[in-house]
This record gives sequence, C-alpha cells and structure tokens, in this order.
Amino acid sequence: MRMATMKKSRLSLLLPVLLLAACGVTPGGEAPRTSAVAVDSSGRVIRGRAERNQDDSIGRNIMFQLRQGDAAVFKGVSVLAWDRAVLLTGAVAKPEHRRRVEQVAKAMDGVDTVFNDLIVTEIPDATAFFPEVGREQRIYAGLLGQTDISGAYVVRMVNGVVTLMGTARDAEDVAKAMAFAREVEGVKWVVNHVAVK
Repeated sequence: MRMATMKKSRLSLLLPVLLLAACGVTPGGEAPRTSAVAVDSSGRVIRGRAERNQDDSIGRNIMFQLRQGDAAVFKGVSVLAWDRAVLLTGAVAKPEHRRRVEQVAKAMDGVDTVFNDLIVTEIPDATAFFPEVGREQRIYAGLLGQTDISGAYVVRMVNGVVTLMGTARDAEDVAKAMAFAREVEGVKWVVNHVAVK
C-alpha cells in the first residue's frame, strides 16, 4: 500500500511538468525561444521588400495628410515607419500641432504604435530639427557592417539625437547597436524604439 501511495505521489508531482512540456513550456516557466522574425543564412534579421515598401507608404501617407491641412505648419515634421510603428521627429510651433500630428499617425491604416518625439519651439522649420541624412546613412551602413550585430535597424538623427527603430532577436543586440551609434561623431545620445521579437 505504501509503495502505491509513493508512486501516486511521484506521479502527481510529475504530471504538471509533463503537461507544461507538452505545451512547450520548460519547468522554469519560459517557453522555448523561437525566432518570431525572418533571418538570413548568417542569422541577421531581414525584412522583405514588400514590408519596407509598406513602411515607406505609411510615412508618405502621413505626410500627405498633414500637408493637405497646412503644409507650412508641419514643415518641420519628419516621419519614419517600421513594422507598424511610426516615429515622429522634428518640431512644431504649438502643442495642438504636436497632438494633431500624432492623431493623424495613429489613424493611419497599418499603424499600431506612434513614438511622438516632436518638440514645440518658436522656429519649427529651423535646420536643427531636420534629419541629418548623411550621418543617418553612415550609422545605418556601419550597423550593417558589424558582424556581431544581427538586428535590422533604421536610423533617424535630428539635432545630434539618434533614434533606432527596427527589430532585434534579443536585448543584447539592441545594446550593441546603441553602443555603436553612440560612438559616431556628433551623436549626443541614442533613443531606443527597437522591437525585440
């Protein structure tokens, strides 16, 4: 009788572990990590041309909507889209303009998240608030050239502030990308809007 009780007790302890394993969960409570993103043969995260075209289309449509209302008011605004997220940078003259840009971006089909990094200033169309395209391209090319950085990133740099958007497989990769961007001449600080999947 005692042996049967011990077997039953062991089975009752083992049953939850077996059920979790059947569901793909380890005893520590975490599901085994599988990549939710496409990767190339070297393990680098990739996004297809169609997805990147959709990002570009979202950005253009947001700017079109803004300029339909008042092109001069939103002249200092720039938009960068990546995988259903939109980054708003630059400047506007009034808080209500800042809110309006965010509303337009949130209402756009295909947008789930909006990062509103717009500032309010008296001279919103000053060159200091426009993207620093040359440095953005250097940072982007540099990230692609790093063999130990495997995420897919897009870069926006305005007034010395670099914002990284994109997709990475882990937080360590994001930290490496941010550290790389910090080392570029003229960078004051780096903002992280990267999705880890």
